[in-house]
Amino acid sequence: MDLSPDECRAITAHASALGLSCDEYVRRAAIERAVAWQREQEAFRAIARRRGCTVEELLRRGSLSDSGL
Repeated sequence: MDLSPDECRAITAHASALGLSCDEYVRRAAIERAVAWQREQEAFRAIARRRGCTVEELLRRGSLSDSGL
């Protein structure tokens, strides 16, 4: 993974503020994003099931609104 110098500085500063090594910070951030993505995908699948359509149909422009959640 290639990071810009500014990105490296930002990660280093935030990791330091949290008392973490850069490796641990990146590991935790990756896990958090992956778990959030999984939860989002399951939510989309559940909504699609309730509406009797596929996730792809649900996500087509204009098919998903806050009122349907």
